[in-house]
Amino acid sequence: MANIDVYLKPVLREVGLNNPELSGRLVNELNKYIFAYHHGSSEALSLTMPLRAESYSFNHLHPIFQMNLPEGHLRQAIERATAKQYGSDDLTMLALLGVNQIGRLAYAIADQKLIDQNLATPDLKTLLASEDATLFNQLMQQFATSSGVAGVQPKVLLNLKTKATLPLQSYIVKSWGAEFPELGCNEMVCLTIARHAGLNVAEFHLSDNGKLLVSKRFDIQTTEIDDKTNNLSLGFEDFCVLQGKTTREKYDASLESCTNTIRQFVSPVHQQQALYDFFKLTLVNILVRNGDAHLKNSGVIYNNLKNYQQGTFPETERQLAPIFDIVSTIPYIANDTMALTLTGSKRWPKWKVLEQFARQHCGLNSKKIELAINEVKGAAERAFPLLDELSELHPEFENIADVIRLLIKQPF
Repeated sequence: MANIDVYLKPVLREVGLNNPELSGRLVNELNKYIFAYHHGSSEALSLTMPLRAESYSFNHLHPIFQMNLPEGHLRQAIERATAKQYGSDDLTMLALLGVNQIGRLAYAIADQKLIDQNLATPDLKTLLASEDATLFNQLMQQFATSSGVAGVQPKVLLNLKTKATLPLQSYIVKSWGAEFPELGCNEMVCLTIARHAGLNVAEFHLSDNGKLLVSKRFDIQTTEIDDKTNNLSLGFEDFCVLQGKTTREKYDASLESCTNTIRQFVSPVHQQQALYDFFKLTLVNILVRNGDAHLKNSGVIYNNLKNYQQGTFPETERQLAPIFDIVSTIPYIANDTMALTLTGSKRWPKWKVLEQFARQHCGLNSKKIELAINEVKGAAERAFPLLDELSELHPEFENIADVIRLLIKQPF
């Protein structure tokens, strides 16, 4: 098992990396994972790990380093391509993925150069219009080892051309296995409901053949510096990290604990809006019966953690991250339950329980609660034409669409 150096990504220009900042070293000794900041570090790498002289020691890999470890199909694809030569332990996996991670962290084998894989990719329009049924398998083979992103469903990170005169834009391209047919159409509908309900949802597209869902990465911000277009990597930490849980514990929490996470880590100026949005997201998830709304599907985003030391508060503003990964799971798992508990239960809640959650944990008054309901139900009404359109374009989706229609007609 390799020891690795952990870096904070610098400004990513169109070609190459500029001035990566060495943050510290991560080692595995006697079945403990130990991270120590470099003596010159001026920026913390996690809201849960402020700068300090003492090292951070865990019996398992630190949650912030676990966050982007590939799972499922993607992990298997990477291991098929690399395990024989490099091994398949978690630290080696992080080093292989290098700079190609969600968020600001990047990794390299200790004392070796940080490498960025600049791979040629198609433009967005060509990707969405392709009728090649094997396209995602081709993308997986080519880009698996440059895709530091978690999630059980197959996905890869790609830099795509959107216009000839603009720099590459970064996207997540998702597909699905035979056990979840037409998941792209399903997610297209659910994300559209969330967006129409007024939630901040990252740009997303469904391919013409319905086989790919393509979402723009919200952790990369395009800006102009010195008359050059640059892509700035933003910090992102999911609620698993912020609650100090491992990826395997992503279902071991409550919706109430998520509101506590918002109060602890979102900047005070943004907390009221974040709690309102989280309640509205909860309404959407319950309406469509999303049984996979776990801790890794919510997070906090920020610019940097400069001078964030133990015993201080971060100077930077922290906001609830844009919404992602919403699907109706009931069409595939008829008796599915909620991913997180509410009042100690994972049963789909009755309105009285939801109203109590809104008042006691989200701090909402009657007017705000009514507004949230109206926004979500109004968004659901607007989804029926989309369900009809996708059913006509993709007949295999029709039975799933019928289930979603029935769900979103139901009152809370």
